Amino acid sequence: MAFRRAVFAAVLVASVCVAGPASASISPYVESVAEVLPYNGGLALYNYGQGGWTVVGATPKQFYMGGPGLFAVDPTTGDINRYDGTPGQWTTVGGPGAGFAVGGSRLYGLGPAGNYVAEWNGTGESWTVIGGPAYEIAAGGAGLVASTPGQTAVYRYNGTSGSWTQIGGSTVGADSLYVNDEGIYAVSDNPTDAVIERWTGTGQNWTVIGNVGFSNWLWVGGDKVYANSAVTGDTEQYVGTPGNWTDIGQPNGEIYAVSQTTLYALAPDSSYVSKYEPGVGWAKIGGPAESLAASG
Repeated sequence: MAFRRAVFAAVLVASVCVAGPASASISPYVESVAEVLPYNGGLALYNYGQGGWTVVGATPKQFYMGGPGLFAVDPTTGDINRYDGTPGQWTTVGGPGAGFAVGGSRLYGLGPAGNYVAEWNGTGESWTVIGGPAYEIAAGGAGLVASTPGQTAVYRYNGTSGSWTQIGGSTVGADSLYVNDEGIYAVSDNPTDAVIERWTGTGQNWTVIGNVGFSNWLWVGGDKVYANSAVTGDTEQYVGTPGNWTDIGQPNGEIYAVSQTTLYALAPDSSYVSKYEPGVGWAKIGGPAESLAASG
C-alpha cells in the first residue's frame, strides 16, 4: 500500500471510517501563504512577521497547508513530504495518494486508487487506515467529510473511530465538497443548474445559498466563503444569509487561498499575488505564481 507503515482499523459504516486525533505535538501553523513559482522556480513561502518570500523547495505536484504544517507531493515519486522549517529540508511522511486534505491538526490521505482513507499519525511515516473506498475527502474546522465512490452519498465523521453519518445523497454535489470552521459546503455537479449548497447541520438537509460563479469553485477558510460572480467577474463573499453575497471587487483571479482571517488571490494573468483586507481592499504582496495555499 502507498501510505507506509499503516495500522489497519475496522470499516464499520458505508465506505469510510476514521480513527482518532493526530499527535498532540503538532502545533498550529503561523499565518502564511505558499505559492508555486512559474517555470519550475520552486515552492515559495511567505510568513507574516518575517516578511518576504523564501523559496523552500522544488516545484511540487500538489501542496497543502494547515495546522500540521506545509506539505508537498513529490512530482516524481508521488510521496508526500512535510517542510521542516528550513529551506530545502523536507521529511517524507507518506507514500503516493489520490489526494490529501488538512483539517484542524490532522492530515488525511486518500489511497492511490481511492480504495481507502488514512490519517497521518503525526510522526514519521506512520498512518492509520481509517476507512474504505471514497471518491473525495475534504476537511476543515467543521470536520472531515467524504463522498462515496460513484458520488452517491456524502458522509461526515462523528469524531469516534468508525462512526460516520450520511449527510447528503446524490442530489448534493458530492464531487465538490468544501469545509471551513463554520460549515460544510458543496457545489452542484449539474452544469445546467449549478448551485452552492450548505449543510444545515441536521439529517441530509442542505440549503441553496448562491449560484456558482464562472470558476465553478468555492474558496473557504475560517468562517469565510468566497466565489466568483458569474455576472461581474468580481470576487464575492457570502455574508451568512442564503442568496446574500457582497462584492469585494477585483482581482477576479481564478486561484484563491483562504487562511483563518485573510483572502489571497492570484491575478488572472498569474502575474502577481494579492491580499484582501476588509475596509482597505486589495494589495499586491508578490508574484508571479502558478498556484496558492494559505494557513494560519
